[in-house]
Amino acid sequence: MKEQSITLPIAMSDMKESSKPKLQEFKKNTVCAKCKIWIIKQKYANCVICEDAYHFNCMRPKQIQKDWTCAHCIELKNTFPDTNDAETDNICQKCQKEVDTKDEEICSKCNKIFHKKCYGSKTISPICNFCHSQKPSKINFNEKMNQLLNFSVPMTNSNLFILPCCVYNDKLRQNCFQSLQYALYCQNINFNDDLVYSSIKKELNNGYNEKLDSLIGKDLITFKKYKQVTKSGFYGPLIVEYNSDQGFYVRSVQPIAYKTLICEYAGDVYRFADQVYSTSDSMMSLLETGFAATSLVIIPEKNGNIAKYLSGINNSKKNSKKIQQNVKSRRYNVEGQSRVILYACRDIKSGEILYYDYNEGEFKYNTNYFV
Repeated sequence: MKEQSITLPIAMSDMKESSKPKLQEFKKNTVCAKCKIWIIKQKYANCVICEDAYHFNCMRPKQIQKDWTCAHCIELKNTFPDTNDAETDNICQKCQKEVDTKDEEICSKCNKIFHKKCYGSKTISPICNFCHSQKPSKINFNEKMNQLLNFSVPMTNSNLFILPCCVYNDKLRQNCFQSLQYALYCQNINFNDDLVYSSIKKELNNGYNEKLDSLIGKDLITFKKYKQVTKSGFYGPLIVEYNSDQGFYVRSVQPIAYKTLICEYAGDVYRFADQVYSTSDSMMSLLETGFAATSLVIIPEKNGNIAKYLSGINNSKKNSKKIQQNVKSRRYNVEGQSRVILYACRDIKSGEILYYDYNEGEFKYNTNYFV
């Protein structure tokens, strides 16, 4: 899980391939996921998938091997079928002729196959011409939302959160608003600016289960005021764009001051234990309790907002954090719930692409292929 990122398993405990597990030294945060008792110089193993620790006597199945997997993860694997084995129709949906794998394009929205010449320009849109022509009619933007924002870029060294500046140009303001709607349409995502608890109970997101800083005072007031704006789908001077190399990304169309609120990371909330086999390209850590069964993640695949399209820095490149990163993600306790807030960590110039570090949290994600 990432404090701001995708979550992938890291590494299991140092286990020998012999028939006996290695005795591990006591670690303050090592608790058995089954019995919830501290593991103190007792035999134990970590599940190679979810990384939870188990006493030897609590292990199910009780097999001593290097790549041991707990019973929950074994059972869960059956709910994530390998889509690579699925049969696909290799007939072009436009000309109805067979498509060679070297000459195919697959629409990200309808998942249908086309010849490259039949598909359309992928430099303009990631979807086929038919899906592009079926896009919903434009939604009228509520101009009152723009009036709730600052009328000029604040010049302040305060460490408090601030609202973004309103977009002055009428046409540009509409383009900013419509760009997010189109990106969500292309990926079959419903716009939702809040956390969606359709898979778990909302009560499981207890911000007091982890030591998080509380959002209080003027910061809380500013956050709530900004949420009045963003719930309509408007995020100030930000536009979602697309190219074939990077996919969708977010660019500023006006200067953005340091500590300006960008958005809250929104989407569907799941237990991390239920998503260890997920192939989602967007997974944000929401609550880190030390147990996969009670840790929570956000996955914006059914519901989401503009946060899904913020780019991640390439951690393998020297100085990428210093040069590229202009947005920071941080988890706060907001009135008893953990929430992920993204904000400008420096002044952002007009025209800059928004980048943040996917690996600011406990778990690390491979970003070597990022642009």
